[in-house]
Amino acid sequence: MEIVSGVSNLDKVKFTCSVVTIGNFDGCHLAHQEIFRRLKLHSSRSGCISCVITFDPHPDTVVFKDHHVDLIFSIDERIKAVESMGIDVLVIERFTREFADMLPGDFVKDILVKRLRTKGLVVGHDFSFGRKGTGDIEFLKSMSRSLGFFVDVVDAIKTRDILVSSSNIRDIIRRGDVKLASELMLYPYRIPGKVIHGRSRGLDMGFPTANINPSKTLIPADGVYAAFTYVDGDRMQSVVNVGTNPTFGDVDLSVEAFIFGMHRDIYGKYIIVEFVERLRQEIKFKNRLELKQQIEKDCKRAKYILDRVVRTLT
Repeated sequence: MEIVSGVSNLDKVKFTCSVVTIGNFDGCHLAHQEIFRRLKLHSSRSGCISCVITFDPHPDTVVFKDHHVDLIFSIDERIKAVESMGIDVLVIERFTREFADMLPGDFVKDILVKRLRTKGLVVGHDFSFGRKGTGDIEFLKSMSRSLGFFVDVVDAIKTRDILVSSSNIRDIIRRGDVKLASELMLYPYRIPGKVIHGRSRGLDMGFPTANINPSKTLIPADGVYAAFTYVDGDRMQSVVNVGTNPTFGDVDLSVEAFIFGMHRDIYGKYIIVEFVERLRQEIKFKNRLELKQQIEKDCKRAKYILDRVVRTLT
């Protein structure tokens, strides 16, 4: 896959025609995957390249003042996801106020038709673009008739009566249902972070944990999770606690991974926690002994769940 930094550099890509999709594609969920599938199908039939245009930062953080979006995927994860779908070209456009104010007609004529030589556009059912979102699907269809390209609209996808969308998946993750979230996305939810020094309580109880400083702001609900933790590229089974450690009266949120079989010093390393399933909510125990006994139960259940995942993947 060829990666292009912004539409201004499209002249570096050699092609005669393209089929394009546009969006943020956070989480690369089931609806996004259907868009990419149809994009590849159209491009193959027409002999054109498949092209994805995405944005960094998220458009909402630019359009709406002081607005923050808890992203599911980092930009690197998004690149990996798009590439895994077999796309030919990924254009990463730096989203600015000026870009947001572009008239939709100018975008279609100058970028889609002139620079990308677009023969077709595949979009989601709620797609809009341009100044104040005035470039909706009806506008696109109208432009397509006069400029000679087709528009394929992918309908909304529902599963378990859930509308599959990035915003809904964020809410699902915040509720702690990481298992459901992973069923809706291309990859399970992951949080990278640097291992930092904690209070060493886990070590005192025989369960030394890697306390990480999360690089994402989207954090699953407080609780205990079965997870895979990646250290130096190795995938290791683990139990992860997200919360404030109420047994000890802490108030700061922490993300701590007890990594099965980890005996080496990993302080200062960047690791990745991949959430598989929530085991339970965080509980305040009467004493350390009760907590230790529960951790032993958590580890046993997590190993059963994670072994099952491994068997499914192999």
